[in-house]
Amino acid sequence: MGVNSKQKRRMISFGIRQKTILVLMSVLFVALGVTGWVAYLQQERDIILKTSHRGEDVARFIAKTVAMGVIGYDYHSIQFMLDEIVNSQDVVYAKVVNRKGNVMAESGQAMGSEAHWLIFYENIVFDEKVVGKLTMGLDNARIIEQLNEQKRVMVTREAITIILIGIGEFIALSFLIIRPVRVISNSLAKGVDEGGKITEDIPITSHDEFGVLAELFNSMRLQLNNANRRLQNRIESADGQLRENNEQLLKQSSELQKINQELQRLTVTDPLTGLYNRRHFEMIMETDIAMTDRHDEACSLVVIDIDFFKKINDSYGHKVGDHVLVEVAKLLKKNLRKTDTLCRIGGEEFVALCRRADENSALIVAEKVREKVAAHLFYIGGKELRVTVSLGVESLPSRSTPCDMDNVFRRADTALYYSKQHGRNKVTHHSQIQDEMKPTSVM
Repeated sequence: MGVNSKQKRRMISFGIRQKTILVLMSVLFVALGVTGWVAYLQQERDIILKTSHRGEDVARFIAKTVAMGVIGYDYHSIQFMLDEIVNSQDVVYAKVVNRKGNVMAESGQAMGSEAHWLIFYENIVFDEKVVGKLTMGLDNARIIEQLNEQKRVMVTREAITIILIGIGEFIALSFLIIRPVRVISNSLAKGVDEGGKITEDIPITSHDEFGVLAELFNSMRLQLNNANRRLQNRIESADGQLRENNEQLLKQSSELQKINQELQRLTVTDPLTGLYNRRHFEMIMETDIAMTDRHDEACSLVVIDIDFFKKINDSYGHKVGDHVLVEVAKLLKKNLRKTDTLCRIGGEEFVALCRRADENSALIVAEKVREKVAAHLFYIGGKELRVTVSLGVESLPSRSTPCDMDNVFRRADTALYYSKQHGRNKVTHHSQIQDEMKPTSVM
């Protein structure tokens, strides 16, 4: 089974113990390294300084010793003395030159054969006069080896110190800090139930800071549990009240939505026939005329009026008139196309917006409506009654009608008036009126 990402992070993450050891070891390594290196450099400077002083002292001693030999040109004595000195410890080269620059004696290795030599120059003085010059080479290889040995000892000592301190710190952290922290964390992880109640005390009885912390937590546990119980009771009470209020709000929201829908319906529909009213008709007319003009599509408006409706009201009463209005509305809606919109704009007058219907299509639809109404029998109080309608039509795009709602409606209404004046129960398109108004040519 694979290990999830959270477990992987725990496996590779550092705990308090590892972090503390890492920080402590780093600090110790830097501190001991810096102090040890400073001490080593100081010791190195001291040894080199002492070596230089010693070489200068030896050079002065040799210069005083060979001064008599230089004055007396005793080459043999000077050579013997230089050989003896070179055979001693550390001195590897010696040369005596008189004041004329002649080499009187030279002993030891060639100059410059070793990089770790210290070269000393000393004037040979006799009776306060410089009679020659001494050159002496001192080998500091032993000193360098001594310094390297001290460096190795220092590094070893610091490594052992760091390891011992790290082990001691690891043991101290494990028993004095990590163990109590782990006990506390395990107790907290296992001692909380599903309701958030702390069920167990922290089992630490020591008298150190962790013991005091455990004692304070155990005391606080009782207070938290009591507070949690009181809070849980309040939450349950508030939750019940909230659910009740929420249900009431949902119910009110649903009722309000229904009321809004009904109000919306009432603002756009005629209460008697259930058709759209004049307000809605004006809204859709503006939109559809604008779309017709933009996309250059056909659109027609049909205005419908019930013939002799006032006579029906006067003869049979307004109740019968309302019944006729409802029946006519049903007939109109049934015989119009599904894409057409029917509205009652007032009294016995209706209007139908026929989308994508040119003049011919609109006349076919209007004629169908006229025929269906004329063929329908209205039964009123056991008597049969026939009703007819007159219709006026205007279409867009038109040769003379601008794409304006008032102009379109006015011209359709003019065509309706023409139908009324010419016998009723008739369909008239406004273009037909225009054709009749044109002057006829004389043969």
